Parts: sequence; structure tokens; C-alpha cells
Amino acid sequence: MTSVDTLIFDLDGTLIDSSDGVVEAVNFALRQLGEAERSPDEIKPYIGYPLHKMFADFTDAPPDELYRQFQVRAALTIVASAVPLDGVESVLLELHRRGYRIAVATTKVRAHVDGILAKLGWTRFFEATVAGNEVPRFKPDPGAFLLALERLNARATQALVIGDTENDILAARAIPIRIAAVLSPYGGHDKVRALRPDYVIATLGELPNILSNRSREKG
Repeated sequence: MTSVDTLIFDLDGTLIDSSDGVVEAVNFALRQLGEAERSPDEIKPYIGYPLHKMFADFTDAPPDELYRQFQVRAALTIVASAVPLDGVESVLLELHRRGYRIAVATTKVRAHVDGILAKLGWTRFFEATVAGNEVPRFKPDPGAFLLALERLNARATQALVIGDTENDILAARAIPIRIAAVLSPYGGHDKVRALRPDYVIATLGELPNILSNRSREKG
């Protein structure tokens, strides 16, 4: 088996939780168009997916205007609400220490990606970042992961994607890149398991051991 030297992470639900800010921005957009608010339990399963899909499921109001209103509020709430998932910072420190080349590829817009990484002090961990507004189509289109590989000048055969939704799995397989699916705090676990990713992990804390085992198998 080919060794792994490159790691491409999804952001929300994989490394961080910004759900409070997302919920607030979604309901702000709905209110602005005279639509009923939705509960956190209704909104959170959509985190990590294109906003247009969520809004289409919630209402017939114009999706582009809902998206615009979401971004107005999100500029105030997303970065402010973002917190690391349990144990993630220690994992990033360990992977950085081991010399892995690390990137983020997410549906979040550039301003939010940069703001979150700066706020958490994580900029030093990532050689490359790809935001959702830098590619023509969102996951499951593979464009974000392909751009991450390009920015790292890395090979897909030596990379591993780490994400929390079926869209991460489908995007990785379209290249193909091996995929480790971490069980999302927002749900959707059955959908993820049904796609049979290369690895399923309950928390990111399991990732260093998986990589160590791969190295031993390679050796």
C-alpha cells in the first residue's frame, strides 16, 4: 500500500463546531424573507452541505436572496461561534510534529476559513486552504479536494481525506483519494457508514493511530 504524507481535512463537523453561528444566520435569512424560523435540530444536519439545498428544503423563497441574507448575518456569527471539537488541537499538533502536509477544503467562504483558523491559532498547521467560493461547484464535486492537491503540489495516491459527510466521501472517491470518515456531531452517521469509507472513526483522536498502523503495514 502507498504511504500517506498528505492530509486534507473538511472543516465544520470534522475540526470545528460553528453550529450556533450557522443556526443564527439561517434564521436571520428566513426572518428577512418573512419565513418561519427553524430549530437547531432541523438546521444542524445540513451543516457542511450547500446552503441552497437546505433553503430549498425549508421554503420556496428565492434561494439566492436567502443565501445573501445568510452571509450578511454569518459575517458576524460564524467566526465568533467557531470552537474546536474535543481533542482536535492535540491531534493537529501531533500530525504537524510528524511532518504531514495538511490542508483544509471546505464549503465555507474564504473570509470564514481565514477568520476561524486565525482565531483558533491554527494557521501554522495548514500549508493550503480551499474555500467553497473558490471552486465552481460544492462537494460532492471533487473540485475542492483537487485544488487542495494542486496547492500542495501533492499526489492523490499519497493523500487521505478526513471528513464527516457523505459528500466528503463521494468527492474523495471521484478522484480517487482514500477517505477517513469521522462521525459528525450533526448526525448522518448511517449515510456515512452505508458508503463504506476506507475508515470510520468516532473521533479525530483515532486518526494518529490509523496513520501509524498504515506506516507499519507499509514498512
